[in-house]
Amino acid sequence: MSTEYIPTIGIEVHAQLETKAKMFCPCSTHYGDQPNSHVCPVCMGMPGSLPRVNRQAVILGLIAARAMRCTIPQTAQFSRKHYFYPDLPKGYQITMYQYPIGTDGVFELLNEQDKIDAGIEIERVHLEEDSGKLIHDAQHGSLIDFNRAGIPLLEIVTKPVLKSSRDTVRYLKELKRTLRFLGISDVNMEEGSFRCEVNISVHLSDTEEFGTKVEVKNLNSFRAVERSIDYEIKRQIGDLKKGIPIQHETRGWDEKEEKTVHQRYKEGAADYRYFPEPDLPDLLIDGEVLDESAFDLEDIPVRRVRALIGRFGVSSYGADLLMSGTGSPEDNPYFIADFFVEAVHTHGAQGTQTANLMIGPIFEYLKKTRKSLDQTELTPKKLAQVVKMVAKDELSSASARMVIDVILEWGGGVMDVVKREGLSEVTDEDELTKLVKQVIEENQQVVEQIRKGKVNAIGALVGVAMKKSGGQANPKLVNEKFQELLLK
Repeated sequence: MSTEYIPTIGIEVHAQLETKAKMFCPCSTHYGDQPNSHVCPVCMGMPGSLPRVNRQAVILGLIAARAMRCTIPQTAQFSRKHYFYPDLPKGYQITMYQYPIGTDGVFELLNEQDKIDAGIEIERVHLEEDSGKLIHDAQHGSLIDFNRAGIPLLEIVTKPVLKSSRDTVRYLKELKRTLRFLGISDVNMEEGSFRCEVNISVHLSDTEEFGTKVEVKNLNSFRAVERSIDYEIKRQIGDLKKGIPIQHETRGWDEKEEKTVHQRYKEGAADYRYFPEPDLPDLLIDGEVLDESAFDLEDIPVRRVRALIGRFGVSSYGADLLMSGTGSPEDNPYFIADFFVEAVHTHGAQGTQTANLMIGPIFEYLKKTRKSLDQTELTPKKLAQVVKMVAKDELSSASARMVIDVILEWGGGVMDVVKREGLSEVTDEDELTKLVKQVIEENQQVVEQIRKGKVNAIGALVGVAMKKSGGQANPKLVNEKFQELLLK
């Protein structure tokens, strides 16, 4: 009998939907306002109040289900999930149980070869409302803020197919990017807009039956997800080897102690006494709703990253940065990637050099100033012009960075900046010969090493020449001139 244990991981993600009103009432979803300032009889569960479904939440939920290639039903249904907790004013939560808005999906990921792999199997995607927030205060005891009660949530549940903490975090990072780029959620983990719960079990490698799963809550960072999974796998294997059975329980992650701690034994579906929500009709997912939630699957971030790598020759690192949303306006996270594509595809710039300028000096400037690229005078056409000048040896790489920096900070046209700053690359043979001879005369010790066979030392002389020229000399021509004068 094998003594090797295999972990199995499933994960549930709750993402707050990007709507202005709550799931079943018109109360605001704005974060950070005075406690209990966004409440009404509906979200407080007052007798006689009736819920009404937020149409925009349904549209966003369907976009998410489609992004995960789920089967979309013709009809979805809300149910009541009963449990008692102080921050649940109605004594039940309105959620989707038997009939969610998406089932049996696949969430695509890139593998280490930068190809789209088989992906992560998605069990279900459904809508529900959030509970309130308990605030524990040493002076006043436990207080409740019901502003969050009724906030629209999207729950995404994977099948138990993940095998390590690393795979889980990779999935979560890509999911977070996808929800943000498609405008489904702002995925702000600090504000609780993107929350994770993991289900972990281990079983012997020679059996197919899963072990008893344990749910871990209170995970508000990717670091917490990774460490809690690693800790829980180690704990469960250790207990099983000691003959201690694993309990079907909910545990919390203690960030300070870096361990999971018991919270309660896990309820079963029967304990929640699910039944269809009598105050809401079934959701008919018809052609009109489907049309509103339609989008091009090629706009999913993972596919855009793959296109940047495959079509434009960008490295996987560079493609990830271009699709990170850094430097884009808040309402258009695709802006940076679209900017790059326009410079290359429309204006004919070379892909690798364009990407290097974008993830180099352009990103450095945007991070330093905390601006978005649309707030500057740099355009795809201007960037393409700079890249083409470098390719034609009309600008050195150093001068190209200077041109970009000036346009970002002060604006202006490319040629205006080049002429004003005197940045045209020196390619005149007579000037280069004069420069190289001067460097040779001033560095006789290095020259002697080169003539004795240490040819690589020419690189040092090229560096001196570039410094003397203020970065304006063409480094390739300078190198060739040194070889001509010293090696022939």
